[in-house]
This record gives sequence, structure tokens and C-alpha cells, in this order.
Amino acid sequence: MQRDTLVYCNSADLPWVPWALPGATFKLLHADPDSGRFSLMIRLAAGIEAPRHRHVGAVEGCVLSGGFYYDDQPDVWFGQGFYLLERAGAVHRPVSPQGAEMFALYQGAVEGLDAAGNVTGRIDCTWHMRAWRLHAANARRRRQNGTTSS
Repeated sequence: MQRDTLVYCNSADLPWVPWALPGATFKLLHADPDSGRFSLMIRLAAGIEAPRHRHVGAVEGCVLSGGFYYDDQPDVWFGQGFYLLERAGAVHRPVSPQGAEMFALYQGAVEGLDAAGNVTGRIDCTWHMRAWRLHAANARRRRQNGTTSS
């Protein structure tokens, strides 16, 4: 295999970075600003109730541990091993009583929505790249200053 055709990392070596949703963290595995696609590991703390949001592009995910349900279908549980494809335009609100960890591949932005359906915020490939770089820069500064707290 040619080295220029393979990208890899050990996700266990990457730090968890605060996500746009309080109580959630992410690891940025890959980002392609030309296409807007990005892949993440996502960790949700127990008790997370995400705000209603819309997927501008499709997202594929696999639940690695824990699980969640959508608030409008609390009887449908997505637990460890479940694969999901949320098509572009999907609007929902996930709830995770016990927390979860998952892998997700986004093909576009996610928009937060208010009760009337108005966009309240947007996270996309660029947002994730900036958040990842900011975390790395802050970690470097802490190391240079001799502190290790995050």
C-alpha cells in the first residue's frame, strides 16, 4: 500500500475535546474542508438531552457503547452495535440517559433549531477543525507554562 493513500491514527491516543453540546466531547479523526465531510468519535455524558437539530448533510454512525433514543420515539433504543444513517434533512432530538460513545461520519453541517424551526447555531467541518486546533494550541501553552490541567 502506498503511504499517500492511507491515513490512520490510534483514536485511543487522541484527546477528548469539548463539543458544541455541553456534556459531550469529540475526537476529530478526519476533516475535508473541500467536501465538508468529517469523521468523529463522540462521547455523551449520562443524562444528555441534545437540542433539536437538523442534518444538512447525511450522517452515518455506529454506537460503540451506551446508547440513546430520539425524544419522539422513546421506545426505539439504539445501543451498542447499532448502525444508523440519518439522511440529509433529518430533524430530531437524541436523549442518552446512560451516556454513549459512537463513531460518526458527517457529510455536512448540523444546525441547531428553536421551537419554531429557526436556526440557532451551526457546526460544520470548519467549526470542528477550529475547535480541534484551539484545544491543541491551549494544550501546548499549558505544557509550556508547566501546567497540565485542561
